Amino acid sequence: MKFVIVGAGGVGGYYGAMLARGGHEVFFTARGEHLKKIGDDGLEIKSVNGDFGIRAMAGESADSFGLADYALVCVKSYDTASTFDLYKNNVGRDTVILSLQNGVDNEDIISSEFGRKKVMGGVAFIGSRIKEPGVILHTAFGHITIGDPGGGVSERALKLCQIFNGSGVKCHVSDDIKRDLWGKMVWNTGFNAICAILDCSAKEVVSYKGTRQIVKSAMDEWIEVARSSGVNLAPSLADKNIAITLKGGEVIPSMLHDRRRGKKMEIETFNGKAAKLGAKLGIDTPVNLALAEIIRFFNQKL
Repeated sequence: MKFVIVGAGGVGGYYGAMLARGGHEVFFTARGEHLKKIGDDGLEIKSVNGDFGIRAMAGESADSFGLADYALVCVKSYDTASTFDLYKNNVGRDTVILSLQNGVDNEDIISSEFGRKKVMGGVAFIGSRIKEPGVILHTAFGHITIGDPGGGVSERALKLCQIFNGSGVKCHVSDDIKRDLWGKMVWNTGFNAICAILDCSAKEVVSYKGTRQIVKSAMDEWIEVARSSGVNLAPSLADKNIAITLKGGEVIPSMLHDRRRGKKMEIETFNGKAAKLGAKLGIDTPVNLALAEIIRFFNQKL
């Protein structure tokens, strides 16, 4: 099958490389020195599950690749609409577009351009990042959940899930991907901002009682917002996410990685979204609002 990977960062780079190693034809969109290294030397994956490298096609856009069977959108949420031109010429009648991004709005944004029937939602549970140009460092987890935005289990979702599993990526099809996307936000509202502020891993944050309580408070606020929005998240999800993080490998959240690289952090996708929805629903979200304002302070200096 032919895959366009829109954004060859920690998420897109890892999953695209796994698909390429599994025998599929993969094209990465990338920029700058990262693009040059992929083109010259291939993409190297340094993984907790074993290192490997692939040779792959890459470019600033995927125009030269032709029509694709799948497009995996792995860019920052604030770049969702601005990157349509990178792969619009690869989208044909039967192309499936899978978002593996953070946040709860990307599927709607992509659908507004390409139509809802082409779009699937996905949740990636992974610790990975660009270590250096041409090198992806994979430190924890790696499984994904996919599903159709309208709910239910479709044949196309089962087919794509089989492709991922056949390429060594543990994949599950959800009959309610909206719930899963909102559920992943529990982890993101809890960990992304505070790790970026404190410059430490998620495990370090929850290893200290005081910051662990801040994490839990942010998570609890989001769960209340979700439940008031009609998404029935279990209150126990906060404790569950904290326990999994304590047991797992080192995870450097994407916002901390972005701050270290001097890049804009996608705070409006996480705590900013929680605070905005909370205000709309009349729910107080003081922890999410405070975390959002601190990151906004950092962002405005970039």
